Amino acid sequence: MTEPRTTGATVAATKKRPLWPWLLLAALIAALVLWWIIAEFTGDEDPNLDPGAETAIEETTGATEDVEGADSTDAAATTSPAVPTMAGLGVIMVGDLDVLTPNVDLTTSVGEPVEANTVQVQAVVADEAFFVGPEAGQTIMVRLQPFAGSDDPESPFEVETGDRVSFTGTLQQIDEEFLADLQLYDPAQQLEAGDSYVQATDITLAQ
Repeated sequence: MTEPRTTGATVAATKKRPLWPWLLLAALIAALVLWWIIAEFTGDEDPNLDPGAETAIEETTGATEDVEGADSTDAAATTSPAVPTMAGLGVIMVGDLDVLTPNVDLTTSVGEPVEANTVQVQAVVADEAFFVGPEAGQTIMVRLQPFAGSDDPESPFEVETGDRVSFTGTLQQIDEEFLADLQLYDPAQQLEAGDSYVQATDITLAQ
């Protein structure tokens, strides 16, 4: 006779489903969310804009500025410091100094080039010398060419009081020898000779 079983029927073990499909789905959802966020923040940008275009523009601009800076440096290096600043109307310049400025100190500028633009003749004091400037106290003497004695010919340039002249020349110092060499020198009563004069090398009457 068969003995009865003391245990019940055995339940088969439950089969576990793999987790990887769920992990793949979660990763896909996360990727979609990330793409949506990026699209929201970058949606205003032009999709046809080349990302490297802005960088290229900045590099080109920088290169242009470098070239312009180099050109400016080269121009400054080749400019002679002895060339006077371009004079305006009624102005006489030696370097950066306006010769006609009251009480201007020209002692350190002797020997430097001078440029005058349409200045008025105040008085003719010798065959080859005259004062220019707007008024007494703002004048300087101009000499047309060196004269050593009465046998030298007169300057071919003729000037009268009230004329306006433009000229270039060199700033020189006035001394007793200079005044003695002037032909028919007749000092102007209201105009002082001062310490400096302009030895003109090129002069024209202003129209």
